[in-house]
Amino acid sequence: MLILLSPVWTIVLNVFAWLSIHFGISYACVRMSNSLFKEDTWLFKERSWEQDGKIYEKIQIKKWKRLAPDGGAFFRRGFRKKKLLETNILYLHQFVLETRRGELAHWLSIIPACLFFMWNSPSAGVIMFAYAILFNVPFILIQRYNRVRLMRVVNRKNLKNEMVQLVSMK
Repeated sequence: MLILLSPVWTIVLNVFAWLSIHFGISYACVRMSNSLFKEDTWLFKERSWEQDGKIYEKIQIKKWKRLAPDGGAFFRRGFRKKKLLETNILYLHQFVLETRRGELAHWLSIIPACLFFMWNSPSAGVIMFAYAILFNVPFILIQRYNRVRLMRVVNRKNLKNEMVQLVSMK
C-alpha cells in the first residue's frame, strides 16, 4: 500500500475509481473506429470449447444473461445489444462488431485492478481484483455467446444469398 487513507476515504476512492474505469474504458471503446472490430482477431475468434455451445448450456447463460444491464444504453453512440431488433445482414454484422467492442471493453476493465493495491491493503487489493474478474467475465461470456450465435445466422444468410445469386446466374 503506497497511499494511506482512512477506511471511509478508501471506500470512496474505490467506488469512484471503479466508476471512472468502467465508464472511461467503455467511452473510449465506443469512440474507437469500427474498422478495429470488423475481423475475428485472436481475442475475438471462436474457440473450440464454444463450438458446440455446451459450455454456455452448462453455465446456464440463457437464464441469467437477460438480467445483465446493457452498457450500450449509457452512451449516445452506444449500440444496444439487449435485444435483436432487426434481421437484415447489415444490422447483424453491426451487432457482431459491437459484441467485439463490448468484449474488448470488459477485458480492458480488468487490467486496472492492479492499481487498487496502491491504496488498499493486500487483502482488499485481492478483493478488488476479484471484483474486476467477477464483474467483467460474465459480460465477456455474454458477448462471446451472442457473437457465436449471431455468426451462425450471418453465415446462413450469406450462404442463402450465394445460392440465390447462383440460381439467378443460370
